[in-house]
Amino acid sequence: MGQPTTHRPVWRLGRVIPCLLVVVFLADLVSRVPSIDPLTFRAWEAMSRNRPPGAAFEPNRRYVNARAYGDLASFGNLPAMRQYRPEVFTTDALGFRNPPHVLGGEVSAILIGDSFAVGSGVSDDETLSSRLTKITGCVVYNAGSDLGRVVPKEVLALARRLHLRNHLVMRLYAEDAAVPPMPTRRERLLWDLEARMPARLRALIGRLRGLAAVGPLQVLSGRAVKALEDDRILPNRYAGYVVRATLDNGDPMLFQASEVNNFYRRREVRLDYWQWLRDTLRPAGFDLLVVLVPSKYTVYRPFLVDQRPGPGAGADYLDRLEQDLRAAGIPVLNLTPLISAEAARDLRHDRYLYWLDDIHWNARGIALAAGAIRERWPLADAPCSTTLSRAVEKP
Repeated sequence: MGQPTTHRPVWRLGRVIPCLLVVVFLADLVSRVPSIDPLTFRAWEAMSRNRPPGAAFEPNRRYVNARAYGDLASFGNLPAMRQYRPEVFTTDALGFRNPPHVLGGEVSAILIGDSFAVGSGVSDDETLSSRLTKITGCVVYNAGSDLGRVVPKEVLALARRLHLRNHLVMRLYAEDAAVPPMPTRRERLLWDLEARMPARLRALIGRLRGLAAVGPLQVLSGRAVKALEDDRILPNRYAGYVVRATLDNGDPMLFQASEVNNFYRRREVRLDYWQWLRDTLRPAGFDLLVVLVPSKYTVYRPFLVDQRPGPGAGADYLDRLEQDLRAAGIPVLNLTPLISAEAARDLRHDRYLYWLDDIHWNARGIALAAGAIRERWPLADAPCSTTLSRAVEKP
């Protein structure tokens, strides 16, 4: 008699696991093709996903979210702290946050900087550039970006593409932002290469990078993990990214942990970047105005319960930077005194200049800053032709 035939099970573990991995890989790949807009809590992630090389955001895009909320509530996994608000975010053909028609008109000034200049957390008609355009009647182009660099060569290249009436550049600098280092030779070569790429090639690279970076399946799995790590089922490992404090009126407010740490450490004031920016723009006929924006912790710390006693070593960082910029002959507007005073008045009526659940200022804070810049740069007195030298002479 022959040996009995043994039947090996078809679904052995050695086969199931590889098949499962292939299915998950294919599902993730397919899920990356559709838009992730419905799965995002704000515009920033959606608009950055398919960003071409060298661009601030994906060009010619519009994002609408009726229930957007703050970055700190997301980073710290604190859903109870979400402050829901509508957000509309539109980009032009160059990938900056402007109405598409701006590129065909006359521009009076360029606003550069990080997410505060972009207007994170507010809608298109509430950004600083939109506010300035409305109250002055002169178009201010929003060239804010999250690229972590604001270099004069790119500003000049942008100015050449715009119908620029006045040669004014406003550089918004938020207190907790890192001062960009002087670019290395390798970085300059890379930026030149990006600038020379055909638009279609840059768009293709942006699309491919977006597909590789993040997809709906990844977003959903991340949300599922955060839902479990709620300090009830599992510990919230994200809580360390933010500091939750209570105002003396009883309202809770979130701060970025690094923002709080910066307040208590003395930061070095460096002028090399600012002088390089000014000295490169000046030969091309551009005036520079630096606008300093205080952090939310700097503004609201005096009104918080149970904070560390005594002044922080970094509390005067913007004041020292302002003094050094003035000594170097660089026009500067420090918004700290104005915003701090207005925040104290608003607090008595339970109103705020920054979002409770976000790093950034809200529409009320932006409007206050726009009014301060308007007083310093009186465009209405000489429509779109006032030079910066005349503007900064006004006390």
